[in-house]
Amino acid sequence: MKDKLKQIQQKALSAFQDAREIKDVDDLKVKFLGKKGELTAVLKQMGKLTAEERPVVGQLANEVREKLADEIDSQKKKIEEIK
Repeated sequence: MKDKLKQIQQKALSAFQDAREIKDVDDLKVKFLGKKGELTAVLKQMGKLTAEERPVVGQLANEVREKLADEIDSQKKKIEEIK
């Protein structure tokens, strides 16, 4: 599950870097962080983890979510500055 989280992070960060419009950023936000997003889907599987694994994976998931949220804000600011 850690590998899956890291893959999602890399894929999302790359996608956000390629976004050229605010709408693109918003669409990617839904794709990765939305109710049916990729990160959310992985988090729903946390119940299957052992008690020892949950805090570690949970912390990593929170870090990934935070990095993606920061990247969303950063990319939106870049796009707004260009326009």
